[in-house]
Amino acid sequence: MAIKAILFDCFGVLVMPGSDILRHDFPDKSSELHDLFMRSDYGYITRDELREVMAELTGLSRDQLEKRYHEKNARNEVVFGWVRQLKQAGVYKIGLLSNIRVGGLDDFLPETERQELFDGVVLSGELGITKPAREIYEIAAARLGVQPHECIMIDDLLQNTDGAERADMQAVLFDTLAQAQQDVQRIIEEQDAGTA
Repeated sequence: MAIKAILFDCFGVLVMPGSDILRHDFPDKSSELHDLFMRSDYGYITRDELREVMAELTGLSRDQLEKRYHEKNARNEVVFGWVRQLKQAGVYKIGLLSNIRVGGLDDFLPETERQELFDGVVLSGELGITKPAREIYEIAAARLGVQPHECIMIDDLLQNTDGAERADMQAVLFDTLAQAQQDVQRIIEEQDAGTA
């Protein structure tokens, strides 16, 4: 059973999140902020509602939040480079599966680049389902035209890699680019050896 698709998470893998910095700056509000981000990821609240409640919780103005939260999000260009290499090689379908609100990718990954780099994109805010729910992984595999067991999911959260494995995917817990590449290569070699 060979690997046919590699899926990437967004925040923590492709983009380093400002939400982590905000929660670090306001440790007494960390749990509430986490819940707020989850509600946004599910699509239960709009971007404006998210900003309004964040301002209430932290006492920061919207301008301060923009600088502290949005400007601290940064593309991980070395990982984007890897995605480009994989896409250009044409061996695997490349997917994006992320817990993120509708429109949340626009500042970091414009629609044209999404279409260029990814064969399928699944965003929790559009579905009302978040990782680690089994169904979202199955939807991601279906959009790529493969079976879950033919996929590797790369994510920075253990609960999400565990969810991928429960959905019958292989999973890599992302720490560094080099480590993730080694783990992906190991899984591919193991799967290829199993089908030989």
